[in-house]
Amino acid sequence: MLNILNTSAGNWELPEPSTKFAAKHSADDLRVWEELRPRIASIAEHNNWTKAETGRRIGMAESSFHQWLSGNLLGALENQNAMVQRWLDAVEDRSGLEAIMPESPPFLKTRAAVEIHRTLTLAQALPGFVTITLDAGRGKTVACREYQRIRPHVHLVTLHPKVKTVHGAMNQLARKMSVRVFNQAELVDTIGERLAAGGDGALLIVDEAQHADTESVNQFRYFSDNWKIGVALVGNAEIRKRMAQGGSNAASRDQILRRIDKNLKRDPGREQDVRAFIDAWGITEPSCVKFLFGIGMKGGALGQIDRTIRIAYMAGLGDGGTLERKHLEAAWKNRDVEDI
Repeated sequence: MLNILNTSAGNWELPEPSTKFAAKHSADDLRVWEELRPRIASIAEHNNWTKAETGRRIGMAESSFHQWLSGNLLGALENQNAMVQRWLDAVEDRSGLEAIMPESPPFLKTRAAVEIHRTLTLAQALPGFVTITLDAGRGKTVACREYQRIRPHVHLVTLHPKVKTVHGAMNQLARKMSVRVFNQAELVDTIGERLAAGGDGALLIVDEAQHADTESVNQFRYFSDNWKIGVALVGNAEIRKRMAQGGSNAASRDQILRRIDKNLKRDPGREQDVRAFIDAWGITEPSCVKFLFGIGMKGGALGQIDRTIRIAYMAGLGDGGTLERKHLEAAWKNRDVEDI
């Protein structure tokens, strides 16, 4: 008879197994099950996961996980134990990596970030319409999030290819702002009223705005015109290209272009920012600095440096060693992004 006392891990009750369960399975399978169950409960309790969510994370059907956990599973216990063990191994491996993985530097006031904040301030103060199209890896998103953190009445929405139409962009914005309407025709005005609710000086930042089609951009202009809200379109050079093309409506294109108060596209202080970012990582060894500087001057800039350093730690420094150029070179080579 398997001797298991009633135990609990917070709200996770771990009852004695049923008699049929104990009689059905081998002693080895029951021993493994007995070891796995409290480990699962402990992790789930620590992360405030429900039993249903934990089962989904493991990849086990909710009913099967409930039967496994409660000691009522009459199917192949060995298979379910193996599934749980694989998941636990993955969690523990990830936890080990996270323990040695250094955190990226916090927000760094680079020259690019200063110019981005100046541009956002212009849009918010007027209020006006601006575009920010610096190269990838120059910290546009990080700077925008920091601006939202330190300034009141700033809303930020991130687009993606699935929301490039007016309908998709407005619904994405509505979800971000928790706007719900029964009549879809009222959505735009409801969003505009919510944006303007904070009074003068509201700002809407649209990140990854290159995904917005011309009509969506025109809709953002409508917010600026009718509710006196600053709008910043942030993304790559495709934003300017789309505005210049204007789609089928040249009048809408002209309305947008004449309202742009500033287009931040010149890359200020790239070399200084790359060096400052390497310094913020605490890397001073000359050969490492030289190698990372070379990476930072490629496409992707600060983002390339950050990913390469983190991968170097993950792949080669689990033994607590010192970061060396060979680790960075191996990480860069393994990433294989030189020709992308």
